[in-house]
Amino acid sequence: MKQERGEYGYLNWRKKRALFHTLLMVGIGVAVFLIGLFLNKMEVSNVFTIAAVLMVLPAAKSLVAVIVLFPYKETNKEAKERLDSYAKDGDTLFYDVVFTSSEKVMHLNQIYVTDHQLIGISLRKKDNLKAAKEYLEKELGIRKLSYVVFLTDEESALKKRMALRKQESAETEQKESKEKQEVLEMLRTFTI
Repeated sequence: MKQERGEYGYLNWRKKRALFHTLLMVGIGVAVFLIGLFLNKMEVSNVFTIAAVLMVLPAAKSLVAVIVLFPYKETNKEAKERLDSYAKDGDTLFYDVVFTSSEKVMHLNQIYVTDHQLIGISLRKKDNLKAAKEYLEKELGIRKLSYVVFLTDEESALKKRMALRKQESAETEQKESKEKQEVLEMLRTFTI
């Protein structure tokens, strides 16, 4: 069953899919190479060898995804339910987001897209939240979206931030809806 980026369970599904694609491409490449050997009387210099070598390219692409995603684990169900309880009506939640800049791979267990705010939490203390915040702010700036980015690795800070949020008026919500859709699309675009 296909999962969408940001859905709970996407990270594990993506890891399995990338590993499957890697193994499939390697298997096809080996099969093509062996067929070429047998058809050409064990002579390596043939068009099948070239085709087999070209199978390395899609296999390498899938392997990169496996390597990038490997260190990150899906948020366990208990933590997910606890973190979900902080959301208010109208919030959109993204789970287990792994994204990359040209320098770093970043991970957030959960992102709340809310009233002009991106509020994220990483339950791993070793995640570089400063780099993630700078990257998200840069991407929002490029798209001219006025969202405040708040990232934390402490659940108490997340709980406090979520409790302090203000409710906005109906006309602001209409404008927010269009911007919110742009933010959601941005998150879907750069999630691995």
